[in-house]
Amino acid sequence: MIFKIEEKKDKILEEMYKKAMKELNEFYELNWEYNLPNVIILESREELNNFWGEKTEDWLVAFAEKQTTFILSRENYEKESSHKYSYEEYFSTLKHELGHLFFGNLSKGKENPLWFNEGIQVFITGKLKSKKPIKKFSKFIGYYSKWDKNAYNESGFAVEFLVTKFGKNKLINLIKGLSQIESEEEFNRLFKKIYGFELTYDEINKRYVK
Repeated sequence: MIFKIEEKKDKILEEMYKKAMKELNEFYELNWEYNLPNVIILESREELNNFWGEKTEDWLVAFAEKQTTFILSRENYEKESSHKYSYEEYFSTLKHELGHLFFGNLSKGKENPLWFNEGIQVFITGKLKSKKPIKKFSKFIGYYSKWDKNAYNESGFAVEFLVTKFGKNKLINLIKGLSQIESEEEFNRLFKKIYGFELTYDEINKRYVK
């Protein structure tokens, strides 16, 4: 495939970008000033599919890769997806994907566990406010390397639990520690070292109060 990428002037999107970068720098405790992430605007589902590499479902509106966030244009956001457009919705999506790049910056490119990675983005974009609270965890740990739309159901609440119960510093240390992790077993050992308990549903649920 051959594409022609042109710079696009969009004051609203530029404001969203600056706001998201500021908030993400604060959360991840970084000061990302140089070689900033790029944002590529996609005008259609076909374009998104081409960059993704295969056909996508209509709920997928953006993704991040290396130093770049790909996102459907504001003008075609509703037309080309199952989402309704609003400033808040679009900003949340942009911040979510930029958040993955910050995560990768701290983890030295490691993306797994996907529940942890996605859960952080759900948590920091405030999406939990629109979700029904989880009473008992039973699925998120299974999303270490596999990914589908159900990966988001519990992961944000799991991250909220970790931050609320144990503070953000442990979370940041866990992200940084991923740079030395090569397997789920190694991650589980790192998790226990930082949090002091096994990463199992039983151990999480007996500490979880909602």
